[in-house]
Amino acid sequence: MKKTLIAASIAALAATSANAAVKIYESETGSFSSYGKVQLELQNLDGENNIQNQGSRLGFAGDTKLDNGMTAFTNFEFRFQPGVQNNVKAAAADGGEWTVRNSYLGVKGDFGSVKAGNFDSITYTMVTEQADIMENLGYRSLDTGDVNSRGTAIAYETNDLNGFKLGLGIKHYASKDSAYGNGTVPAAGSILASNDGKEQWNVEAAATFAVNDELVFGLAVDQNNKKGNPAPNAAGKEAKPIFAASALYATDAFGAGLVLENTGDLMLANLTGSVNYGAGDVYALVSFMDNDTTDGVDFGLGANYKMASNFKVYGEVAVGNDDLSTIQDKKGKGTTAVTVGAAYKW
Repeated sequence: MKKTLIAASIAALAATSANAAVKIYESETGSFSSYGKVQLELQNLDGENNIQNQGSRLGFAGDTKLDNGMTAFTNFEFRFQPGVQNNVKAAAADGGEWTVRNSYLGVKGDFGSVKAGNFDSITYTMVTEQADIMENLGYRSLDTGDVNSRGTAIAYETNDLNGFKLGLGIKHYASKDSAYGNGTVPAAGSILASNDGKEQWNVEAAATFAVNDELVFGLAVDQNNKKGNPAPNAAGKEAKPIFAASALYATDAFGAGLVLENTGDLMLANLTGSVNYGAGDVYALVSFMDNDTTDGVDFGLGANYKMASNFKVYGEVAVGNDDLSTIQDKKGKGTTAVTVGAAYKW
């Protein structure tokens, strides 16, 4: 919930993601840096106001050149609540716990890159992420990065192959008798243990093709192994394979994209657009969902003003119009959310 279409295009074309990090140490053989952001916003949802955090984080990244020509790299990141006085502990009533995200290690070289640990899914980073343009509410997906990923996972990505890029993700689910299983089926509160008590694996694959610097297509398939530990789909039915396809056209001034997702009887389409007006972006999202028994359309519209390269303010309106929407009132009906906020990044 932080990208513009232009930024998403750059990410899709890059061989590896990078942050605008602050270098702590750098030499001929490696570097170590820090990155992060503090982002707070005021949300009015169905007439009720809330001052809240929006993805604030503190991260560190390092890399070292190896004698064989490859490069070893690592990353670790913490999500925190900056807007309130709180105690950093699990399940704190004040929301003070720190969440460990994007924490992994790997190697890269002429063959591409391979990493292991806790990170967003291949399906999300290579295909569905391009529609994640809203800072707050409005975006919905069958995979927002946490499906069959974020822990005990391995991912491989090729370098650019004449416009093509391929990715493979493998997720391991431990048995009930493991340290993650707690001896129960399914393991209570654990996303690292399987649903059937046995050791399970999940595989997903993705590919992108950049026609040129402005036009990119993507495809992804996630096994979504129901014996692993995936969440049920938005219709409340058991997990089935996830298919996703995307198209993105983006220049320095304008961007438009489409992401189609399907699992079982559920279909989701996200249409996005953005315009760079010089000092920031105006962006919009239309999200259509059909689960074979009901359907509806959600809308999102936002704009930001970049007061500096690392500081911006923004405002958004998101409207939920169906029972499947994440923008709902206390009665479970679609409603309107208005958000204003600011973000400082480094």
